[in-house]
Amino acid sequence: PEFFLDLIEHKPFREILRDLDIADEEQLDLFDTLDVDGSGSLDFEELIHGIAKLRGDARRSDIISVSLMVRAMQADITAFEKRVQKNINKQNEKLRAQMHQQQSTSHSGSKSSTSHTPMFPSMLPQASTASTPET
Repeated sequence: PEFFLDLIEHKPFREILRDLDIADEEQLDLFDTLDVDGSGSLDFEELIHGIAKLRGDARRSDIISVSLMVRAMQADITAFEKRVQKNINKQNEKLRAQMHQQQSTSHSGSKSSTSHTPMFPSMLPQASTASTPET
């Protein structure tokens, strides 16, 4: 990236990028945009493919493609969130059952023992009454 940042400082290179229809504001973050694999370096294929994609205005197909990818990611995240919440609810119910069992055991024990109260009952979230759809 350092070499690329030095290269961007040279007026002839910036003019070449402008000739390729790459706007000045896009030139500043160009390295990060072109480094699609996040390796910290650009190979020839990344450079050529990336600059070809950046030329000119976005095509309608590019915009639709990105929009569809974002929707798919949102659906995946929503499904993941529901699965996580379902698992949290299951774990909370198990923990409540164990605590109830411990309380019952300690209350049915000898009368001389002190009553056993959970140390942190307020830390357990209440089970959600709203049902979440299965995914």
